Amino acid sequence: MYSKRRAELAGSIIRGRLKHDHWARFYGLLVYKQKKSLLSDEEIRTIQAELLDHGLYSQAEYSKKKYYLRIVASDHQPGKNQVVVPVLLFLITILTTAITGAQLSVADPFSSWASFSYGFNYSFALLSILFCHEMGHYLYARHYGLKVTLPYFIPFYFPLMFNFGTFGAFIRLKEQIPHKKALFDIGVAGPLAGFVVSVIFLLVGFQQIGSEDAMWRTISAIHPLSANTEGVLTFGSNILFDFIAEQTGRTYLPMSEMYHFPFIVAGWFGLLITSLNLMPIGQLDGGHITHAMFGGQAARIAILGFAALVGLNIYLISQFNSFVYILWPFLIILFIKFKHPPTLDDSVPIGPGRKLIGYIAYLIFILCFSPMPIYLQ
Repeated sequence: MYSKRRAELAGSIIRGRLKHDHWARFYGLLVYKQKKSLLSDEEIRTIQAELLDHGLYSQAEYSKKKYYLRIVASDHQPGKNQVVVPVLLFLITILTTAITGAQLSVADPFSSWASFSYGFNYSFALLSILFCHEMGHYLYARHYGLKVTLPYFIPFYFPLMFNFGTFGAFIRLKEQIPHKKALFDIGVAGPLAGFVVSVIFLLVGFQQIGSEDAMWRTISAIHPLSANTEGVLTFGSNILFDFIAEQTGRTYLPMSEMYHFPFIVAGWFGLLITSLNLMPIGQLDGGHITHAMFGGQAARIAILGFAALVGLNIYLISQFNSFVYILWPFLIILFIKFKHPPTLDDSVPIGPGRKLIGYIAYLIFILCFSPMPIYLQ
């Protein structure tokens, strides 16, 4: 965005090394340009660093013959209260997840404090996973000096339908990301943190079950046992969940009874959130990782991922009458998009170490993804 004060400050820093593009001003943009023969990539990055030292964020773009440097304004508003709303939403989400957790244990959360308190284990586990996921993003954003909001938790409770008590959480960056290293670190830190905490709660939850007889006693205390499972709400498994169940010797836990065990259902939900966020599409965490790793090829990968998701929807609807993923294609088209916006300097490589972590993130996506996460038997 063009600003006379910003133009004067930028001009004093650039000191004639790039020329002011006066035509860009007609479009409300502040852009500088220079022939590639007169500047190197290193000099461009040096100028960007100098601009950043004075609070000016810039985006470097290239043509065959010229460098273009666009000065980007920050939408950060000093003094704006950014604490009250996130904290209030977090407290409300504690309430909605505690109510949901109690009802998953077939306890009426409104009958007594003791019944309501049944939901605290579930609320604690689920919000710990979401909190660690968002703080992974937040802390790395702060590491790179970016202005970022606290996590916004989304409470949700509807008594007439099954739900998890929340639609998740998000943070909002208030500045453009400086380069692909920062984009990768911020993008991958969230799902990795949430993944680790999800696995921990699954391990603890499976150990708490005890023997098969103890499990059935717990379930029978909640509702009468029945051999007829037709029409029963059932959770879909994934590769990692099955592996943990096998390694802990708890394969006897029916997926239709899993939601009675708060740490297990929270851990399962954490794996689901991790996999959905790691889809290599647009503004999802997986999209951040893919753009950082593959740059201009990321849009093609996103289109392939979208096509696979559409194919999965067609298969689930035709074979199982399941519409569990039906909203995702529309969310991608309307909000998430295919093409990831560039960082301020996309020329900075992320290096082999980060690429290895990126491939591990893709593996985690495969291990955690459930083709049909919820269905009726």
